[in-house]
Amino acid sequence: MTGLQLCATLMATGRIFGVGIDSSVSEVDQALRGEYVEELSDGGVDARRDYGWIEISLTKREQWVLVGATLELHRLSGNADLIRDVLSESGVAFEGYTSWLELKEQFLSSAGDSSLQCMQQGDYMEYRNPDVKVSVFVVNDETERDEWPGQGDVWSIALG
Repeated sequence: MTGLQLCATLMATGRIFGVGIDSSVSEVDQALRGEYVEELSDGGVDARRDYGWIEISLTKREQWVLVGATLELHRLSGNADLIRDVLSESGVAFEGYTSWLELKEQFLSSAGDSSLQCMQQGDYMEYRNPDVKVSVFVVNDETERDEWPGQGDVWSIALG
């Protein structure tokens, strides 16, 4: 699977590797492989897992459940080692940068006439699919690509 396909699926369905809001921690563990750093809140009812390229937010209700996820695509820019790790752990082949225009085209080809809400968020444009609670943050300043995404590149995609 390509990174564009994974991102477009997340935008259309609100799910990544089959998990989404309210998925159990065991479902998250089955879906996401690889090492992560976990931080628990002071109260012990919220947790964040950082896999390097994706961050997962969990909360404890009757059981631990997923309440949010962010694909940190900007971390892949200029990081060939992380791109290789993502491929070996998940089978997803990302490029160093993800172009919004290419992602939007991929999304629209699979989601049909889905309408996206668009709003300015500082130096970013946010494109939100409210049906599945997914936002795509796109660099919207004069920055050129270097070790970070530039104008028109996706910075991150957030579920929640």
